[in-house]
Amino acid sequence: ASVPAWSWGLIASITGILLIAWSARLVIDGETPPVGLRRIWPFALLFGFTIAWAAVQVLPVTPESWHHPLWRSVNDALGGTGDGSISLNPFATRTALVRLLTYAGVFWLSLQYCRSSRRAWQAVYALAIAGLAYSVYGLIVEFSGTKMILWYDKNAYYDDLTSTFVNRNSYATYAGLTLVCASGLLLKILSENFGAYAGWKEGFRRLLDNGAVRGWVLLVAWITISTALLLTHSRGGFISAYLGLLALCVTLAMTRQVKLRFAVFVTGLVVVGGTFFFALGGDITDQRLARALVQTEERPRVYELTLQAIEAAPLLGTGYGTFEEVFRFYRDPSLNNFYARAHNTYLENTLELGLPGAGALFLTIGGLSILTLLGVLRRRRDAIFPCIGFAATTIVASHSLVDFSLQVPAVALTYSLLMGVACAQSFSTRKRA
Repeated sequence: ASVPAWSWGLIASITGILLIAWSARLVIDGETPPVGLRRIWPFALLFGFTIAWAAVQVLPVTPESWHHPLWRSVNDALGGTGDGSISLNPFATRTALVRLLTYAGVFWLSLQYCRSSRRAWQAVYALAIAGLAYSVYGLIVEFSGTKMILWYDKNAYYDDLTSTFVNRNSYATYAGLTLVCASGLLLKILSENFGAYAGWKEGFRRLLDNGAVRGWVLLVAWITISTALLLTHSRGGFISAYLGLLALCVTLAMTRQVKLRFAVFVTGLVVVGGTFFFALGGDITDQRLARALVQTEERPRVYELTLQAIEAAPLLGTGYGTFEEVFRFYRDPSLNNFYARAHNTYLENTLELGLPGAGALFLTIGGLSILTLLGVLRRRRDAIFPCIGFAATTIVASHSLVDFSLQVPAVALTYSLLMGVACAQSFSTRKRA
């Protein structure tokens, strides 16, 4: 899942090199970016504020009254050296900041290169095929009984499919994102001839023909990824993916390039098919859902304690990426498990960045999601890409309420790439954006 430092560090380095190469090419050729900042300046401004504030959190030049209280204790113990910062752990904040900038870099490159419909198709198709490959690997490991993640021994979730991820919930989110990719492209293929015929019978026959001839790879990917998703036994992952598919169908119905009856037909298939697959292969998932309703879990208590920590520094935050260190001062004997994450990205980011910094970050993602929704309404061609982007946001936004998948690099990078494609295709391709 690109969690090890060497893995995401390598990605960050490659992303930086690609950004430098892209910028150098523009300067040498005397060209302007395919998508200028004037198109996304409100979102760039909000994101820039979050980045700037996270950087300020690590600086020792801020007023001492702003510094985390633990720094005062350290200075007193060491004889008053005067060191300190808003961030409890400046190194962790710098690390988190580099990762966030990497996600932004991937989004920016995707936004620029996927103005072309052909490149947008290639990018989404590549993600669908990647999802197929990860699912196949996960299924092989699951049915062979191998308790390994690549060359590492599994240390958790022995009875759940996790593919190359450590956490089943994180893989379930990734699978949901790639499932939306496969679904969107498959629907685009299937909808091309549906509705061109007067009768349902002929339309349905053409639907099957298109799926069998042109979309069979995507169909195989859809079935394989869905199976792997169910075998993760992740209740949050399944529900968020289900919501994402519904969002894809609803936005598809809002476009002007497909017949309403086709969208209604597909939505019905998703509802019925999702229920069927859940009943067929989700026995363990069903049991977990039932237990969640009748048993008291620790997460509500974690949320309560996190809110208490937020109240201690509501505006300044404790430093981006410092939840693990900060939460140690608030946990109590009612918690039996160790928590390095809040299992709610909204609360965790608010604790770390403060209300202004986290609010700007949330508004950036929410604003880009609204941009894709506008693309759904105004695009005549290739509206499926904004639909996929809105569905992807639905998945990560809903799952972030109960888990931390968006804080896993592989998931965040995939989402950034998808949103770059979706936003690039939210503008008309007839003129430069």
